[in-house]
Order: sequence, then C-alpha cells, then structure tokens
Amino acid sequence: MSKKETDKKLLILTLDKTFSQEIDISLCLKNFVIFKAKSHQEALSLFDKEKPDIIIIDIEKKPAHEMDLINYIKMSSPKTEVIILTTLHELENATHSLRYGASFYLMKPITCSDLQTVIEKLSLKIARNKEYLEFEHRILYDLMGANQAMQKLLKLAIKIAPTSSTVLIGGESGTGKEFFAKIIHRMSQRLEGKFIAVNCGGIPETLFESEFFGHKKGSFTGADRDKMGLVEEAQMGTLFLDEVGELSLPSQVKLLRFLQDYSFRRVGDSALRTVNTRIIAATNKDLVAMVKEGTFREDLFYRLNVFYLNLPPLRERKETLPSLINLFVHRNNATLNKNITTISKAAELLFAEYDYPGNVRELENIIEHAMILAETKEITERDLPEFMLQKRVLLPSQESPIQLQSSESKENIVTLAEIEKQYIHQALEAFSHNYTETAEALGISRSTLWRKIRTYNLDKKDKQQ
Repeated sequence: MSKKETDKKLLILTLDKTFSQEIDISLCLKNFVIFKAKSHQEALSLFDKEKPDIIIIDIEKKPAHEMDLINYIKMSSPKTEVIILTTLHELENATHSLRYGASFYLMKPITCSDLQTVIEKLSLKIARNKEYLEFEHRILYDLMGANQAMQKLLKLAIKIAPTSSTVLIGGESGTGKEFFAKIIHRMSQRLEGKFIAVNCGGIPETLFESEFFGHKKGSFTGADRDKMGLVEEAQMGTLFLDEVGELSLPSQVKLLRFLQDYSFRRVGDSALRTVNTRIIAATNKDLVAMVKEGTFREDLFYRLNVFYLNLPPLRERKETLPSLINLFVHRNNATLNKNITTISKAAELLFAEYDYPGNVRELENIIEHAMILAETKEITERDLPEFMLQKRVLLPSQESPIQLQSSESKENIVTLAEIEKQYIHQALEAFSHNYTETAEALGISRSTLWRKIRTYNLDKKDKQQ
C-alpha cells in the first residue's frame, strides 16, 4: 500500500496467516500504512522505528510476553492505541491487558466489520486528542506567551509531555507548580487517566508504604479491607508528588526502589505488581543543597530530575498578569455567580505595582476577594485587599503639586499615569536620582522603579548610579 501524508500507521503482531491474508484481501484498513510482525522482537523493532498510531496484538500461548510488550509500548508512547485479539480461553489475560493500557479486546474469529468499527473509534479518538492538544497549546501560549521565560518553559513542557519521563518542578511556593504539572498531564495523552496530587509533607513515615503502595486486608490493625495505593490509583495517569523534599530518608529509599522498575508490593502481600504511572515531583526547596547536607538522597534526586522546570516567581513575569487575571475572573464568575467584565484603571495600576510574595496563589485569592466585594460588573480599587492599597506607589505628599478638586471640569482631570509620572519625578529629584533610596522611599522594588523610569522616560543617563 502506498503511503500518503494523511495515512496513519498500524502494526499487527500475529502468527495467524489466515487473519493476516484476510487483512490484505478485504482492504479493511485501506487508510493505514500496515506493518506486520511475527515475533515480539520484530514487533519491538518496528514499533521503535515507525511509531505506529495503532497496534493489534494477537495473544498467543505466552500472554506474559504480551503484557510486557503492552507495558513497554504505553510507557514509551502513551498516545499509541493497542487492540488485543483473544480467544475465550485467553479472555482473562485479555481483560488484564486493559490494566496495562490496551484500549479494546476482540474475540476471535475477527470479522472485517468488527475490526473496522474499533479502528474507526480509535481513529476518531486520535483525531480528537490531536485537536484538543492544538487547542490546549493555543490557550497556554495566550496565558504564558507574553513572558519569554514562561514561553521557554512551555515549549519544553510540550516536548517532554508525550514521554513517560519523570519531571521535577521547582519554584517558590504558590508559583503554580501543580497547575504546570496538570498541563504536562493533559498534553501527555494520559488525560483519560487520573491526575492524583499528594502532599508528601502530609504523609507520616509510618504510613508511607500503605498510602503509596496500598495494603492487604489484615496486614495491620485497622486494615479491614484491601486498599489500593496511590501509585495504582494513578495507573495510566500521573502521580504528582508535591513538596517531595519533605519525605523522610526511609520513605525516599522506598520511593527510589519503586522508580527503578515501577514495581511494588502492597503491605502484607507477596504479589509483585507493576504499574504504568508517570511521576511528576515538585518542591520549593533547594534539593541540591539538601543532597550536600545529606537530607535528600542523591540517587533519588537524579531519578526525579530527568527534566527540570523552574517556575519564576510572579513578580518576574508580570507580563502574564492580564491573562492570569482574566483566567481567574472567568473561573470565579462561574463559581461565585458573578458577571465581572472590567477592571478600573486604578485597580489595574495596583495589580501592576504589587509584588505578590504569595505568587499566583495569592493573585487568585486577591481576585476572589475583589469579586466577592464588587457591587457592579467592575472590580475597583475599593474591592482590593487593604495590604495592596498600603503598598501602592501613589503615596500622599504635602509637596505634591497635583490637587484634584471636585469642581474641576472633566477636561482638566489629570490621568493616573501622569500623576504617577510626576510623583516619581519628584521623588527622583529629592534623592538626586539615587534609584535605591528612591525605591525604598516609594515602597517599591528597584526593578519596579526602573521599569517605571523607562516607561515615563525619566532616565538621567548623565547621573552615576
């Protein structure tokens, strides 16, 4: 069959010559480029080389080999869809294959009609996933693309998302590490699997194994039933380990052992289990320093740190503020039954000047606070928390020449930007253009002052800083 640009690739692993010949004669899969394998070794070679969209596996006399193959396929390429062909005798193994990531199983003998129906469903799923990812990418670029550092991180996340590699996300508290982990999950073709987040600092060392790996009924006092652990709950999905630096050293050893081959035993159980779960970890601590101090295992650090994403604090990516504010306003309009459509100029100025020590999480709380207090469709300066008003640039000054009287006409009202420009100019003159002293007097950071100086063209290049 000749290959077209729009053709999808399909790999068939079977020893059934009759079935193989029928595929060729019936043209069931005329829109696919078909590759055939008669052994697991040949199938693995073709899979690694061609990266097919769909794989059909005929379960033979050694179902364990098929399970290993499915597990390898889904670990290497989660977006690849797997169909199992089975007999009534091997039905239990076929249903077990679904836990390893297979999408469907079909009972032999297989008709062309049966195969076409399943293939069409999977093809539609592949197309929809592709459209969803493209839409997701556009939304994310709109949300983060205004900042060069965030745009670079987003491009890296898009590249690593389709893999099953572990990811370590660093950054200050509240920078959006869990949000970014969810982005990777949604773009990884694992969105049908669960995204499970756990705060490692909230799990006592004595309960680590039970929480992560589960336990068998009767294995300890209070174990009145079999319990599935977090790594199993996140099968074919993502397990997000928040604040991984809080794990005790004994717990780190147990996590490391699991990450070596993703196999484990439930507490009190002898059965060895294997899962296809992606691990994304996050921390606001310096793990490199912790490794040197001996409080975090070096081998675990390297196991988690396959890819490292460091989220800058919000004060260093204020270009993303408008998009983030729009996102949180839209979200809260639904949850709070509000209809906020605008933000006043005075409120915008306060949003721009504030340094957000609590980062994105604090911004989200500020938006919720303002929207609850807002009495109209507009968020105004009055609706913002008091601490934002106290840190604003426009401080009261007896020497300020700007006096707005209620009797002034609309034509004579000076804009807030002009007021701010004149006030900063006054402060610069008062401190002989010493930026450090001026910033301290205004109650803002030096970087914020520098940005304002450039915006209002107040730079005195002949002055020495």
